[in-house]
Amino acid sequence: MNYPLSRLRGPGAKPKRTVAFVTQMLDSTIHSSSMEIGEIEQLIVRGAQAIFEQKRMATQIYGSDTSAKQIQRLTETNSINGLIFPGGIYNRDMLRRLKERSIPFVTAGAHAYPIDTNAVMANYIQGMCIAVEHLVATSRKHICLINGPAETNTSAEKYKGFRLALSLHNLAFQDYQASNGASFDVENGYIATLRLLALRRPVDAIIYGTDGMAVGGLKALKESGSHIPRDVAVIGCHNYEIARFADPALTTIDFDMQMMGRLAASRLCSLFEGADEDCHVMTVPTRLIVRDST
Repeated sequence: MNYPLSRLRGPGAKPKRTVAFVTQMLDSTIHSSSMEIGEIEQLIVRGAQAIFEQKRMATQIYGSDTSAKQIQRLTETNSINGLIFPGGIYNRDMLRRLKERSIPFVTAGAHAYPIDTNAVMANYIQGMCIAVEHLVATSRKHICLINGPAETNTSAEKYKGFRLALSLHNLAFQDYQASNGASFDVENGYIATLRLLALRRPVDAIIYGTDGMAVGGLKALKESGSHIPRDVAVIGCHNYEIARFADPALTTIDFDMQMMGRLAASRLCSLFEGADEDCHVMTVPTRLIVRDST
């Protein structure tokens, strides 16, 4: 089922084109552990929407459970002229079919490697380097990463940034210092932290793949008797609303999600206008929001 995100106003106003967002926000399978996914997608869509309204383009939104055949049918009838995939979890079969038919689209949230696509994502490597630099400045030497699922491209980028940052500060790396949760939610942050602590290896700081995972980690650390941040500093990622209300309030890696949407929309518009056919991967800069957990 599709839902209109906006309608053009004014007598006789007709859209030049129609753009579809394919998002998890409307999927019936979404549950509470995926609320953060909805938050980032909403902000990306909001940023993109501002660009499309300026250019008098209509927009529709579809759930990510929409089949590749349904999307193909909509493009063949000119119901939609291009697509943006917000978030970071993509139906690669759908992306391949769109590429084969030269339908313009942009992924916003992560790249879709190994598929060569136009993409906008946060500069997670920069974010990890900033986070580690902050931890080193507070005399942390045994820094760990509890990441999201290993199969996601955003997790891969965070891991690369983490390893690079340790190297830049001449900090040795051991395998126990990087692990993955089964998903990005609070429960998996909790479980992965308990698993790390059970190894009884030196840990004085943990960076988490999302703020939700970090909140789960805070609970596990408190249950183990650790004081935050005296014993273990904690850093989350994405600056979700939950970060401000955690106990203690979370230091987190932040980036402008609406800027990500604006860049994705601008790139899609340039494709409509006959821009070069090379695929561009654009990154949004990151910064560290320092709060009580470090």
